[in-house]
Amino acid sequence: MRAARNETLALAAIVLCVGTSAADPTITGTAVLGPFTGHDAVLHPDNVSPRKIEYYGTDLGFSYEHRGRLEFLFGDSWATEAYAPIQASTAGRYDDAFGWIDLAEWRDASRITPGHVPPVRIGQNPGTTEASAIDPGHVMDLGKTPMGGFSNGAREFGVFNSTKPRACRTDAECGDELSCDSGLGYVGTPADVEQSLTIACVDGDPACNPDTTAAGATGSGFCVDRTSTIWAATPAGRVSGVALVQRIGLRDLADPRRYTDVRTWLTSKFVNMTVRSVGAFSADAAAGTPASDFRPASGSGGAQRVFIWGRPGFVGVGASSRTLGVYFAYVDMPGGPGFAWQPRFYAGANADGTARFSSHEREAVPLDLDAAQPGVQAAEVHDVVNQMSVAWVEPLHKWVMFYGGGMIRLPSPPLALCGVLQVFAGRECQAVVVGNGAVRMRTADSPWGPWSLPQDVIVGGDPSLAGSGLYGVGGVLHHPQCTAPGCATHSRTPHYAAGEYGFLYSANIIEQWITPAGRGVDVLWNASTWDPYRVVLLRTRIEP
Repeated sequence: MRAARNETLALAAIVLCVGTSAADPTITGTAVLGPFTGHDAVLHPDNVSPRKIEYYGTDLGFSYEHRGRLEFLFGDSWATEAYAPIQASTAGRYDDAFGWIDLAEWRDASRITPGHVPPVRIGQNPGTTEASAIDPGHVMDLGKTPMGGFSNGAREFGVFNSTKPRACRTDAECGDELSCDSGLGYVGTPADVEQSLTIACVDGDPACNPDTTAAGATGSGFCVDRTSTIWAATPAGRVSGVALVQRIGLRDLADPRRYTDVRTWLTSKFVNMTVRSVGAFSADAAAGTPASDFRPASGSGGAQRVFIWGRPGFVGVGASSRTLGVYFAYVDMPGGPGFAWQPRFYAGANADGTARFSSHEREAVPLDLDAAQPGVQAAEVHDVVNQMSVAWVEPLHKWVMFYGGGMIRLPSPPLALCGVLQVFAGRECQAVVVGNGAVRMRTADSPWGPWSLPQDVIVGGDPSLAGSGLYGVGGVLHHPQCTAPGCATHSRTPHYAAGEYGFLYSANIIEQWITPAGRGVDVLWNASTWDPYRVVLLRTRIEP
């Protein structure tokens, strides 16, 4: 009954597509189908018997297909509502879950309706009640998460954000692509300590440790990218430009928890990234020619690639002209053990209008985010982008990007200005425009754009307006002032404030569940809801 109310509520909020051109696809409706995994979601029977899994909530849920299964990589996962990381036997060292759905049973997305949502089989350690936790060869505790995954048909790969910067004293220690800002320090743990978070700060700030390594190297700082759209010669801009280590690993054939042959990538422009495999692509051929096949890679062909879209963060500050531009790169499809990871970055257009690529990240340029004004390099207009998801929608012959959502800004010690938002925007957090909490869509003909203006896919709501968006009765976001039967319930964890509210984030388009519908397509996707802590499943109609 509750899921049915969710669908009625969402379908009633048809989006008015203001500012789109005649050539841009438009959103005509979005329905919440119900909880997908986590709080209030139905457990898969294999997670109930013979031993019921210790698993309460999770977020993220990046998907890809591998050998007939829809694989999901989830973020920080709780064993109990009061908050205890999964896989207690490793004492919080790893806390990210994974799961899958058998596509032999659930290939037909039209069968998925409110009240008939496929259960995700969560990885469970054999003979125990423990949910299995991802282990890519380094600590994956709170805040360290998967960023995506893909398959070459025979082997699986995962991309992981370590949240760790690289300490430096000179530019040479940062390689050819980055430079060293020796005036930065840290809050949390030193950069060379795997556990916990390392948050950059400016030397001299209260509580800022001036040395950035466990050994206390005098005069050290962090590697930064001064060519990134988020960097500026201000305290907040310097901190935002810090590069973080991303790791790409090969999934073990015997133990699905483990990833080996890990490659590292120190980057700022792709700190917040999403990946998709494609059947064929040549940088020397125009997009859309027979040389390009943007459908998911099937496991054959020497022109298979992995496309990568990135942003230098999750929250920008438009008021300070520090925006989250989108960057694009691709790599050759990795083969297996000993694989190479050598991105080629979109570096603008050649004189004839074709795309130019470079092996140097410092030459990567932000994509044009306003196709309505050809030749005008438009920036991201929204501060809160959260995670993003990009997929090729064959019936529309368009790339589709979902991104956005809301953010919590309730002050809490030691984040006295803006709470969690302060982690992402630092001292400028109060200037961040959170807006209506909407997940948004852009579309493009080529993976590097130009991209259309954003449209609201679904509005999460304004937390200052009880009952707005998805905060009312029948909605999926908790609001402290919504207490009637049918209101989304609260995750009772000591880490949440008394006035905590939910918001949407981490949209993930499920390529395998994109189906023709009427004049357009139905896109199934999942999103996280913060409070209650879970992942929900949605269906959006897009028409040409």
